[in-house]
Amino acid sequence: MTKIIKNAIQCKLCGEVIESKHVHDFVQCKCGACAVDGGHEYLRRCFRDKDCYIDLSESIEISEEDSQ
Repeated sequence: MTKIIKNAIQCKLCGEVIESKHVHDFVQCKCGACAVDGGHEYLRRCFRDKDCYIDLSESIEISEEDSQ
């Protein structure tokens, strides 16, 4: 099982680092080329071009016992 620690990307066009901190927290960069969503629940990316951002997300593997 994977636990999301940080849900963030950096836009290669405007350089802005954006982070989604809560579920359904949709955050778009200032130039509008990319966005993140999902907080620590899921990783969602929206973009004009799939190569327009750098993924800065962090996650860890946890055992089923640790998740309870």
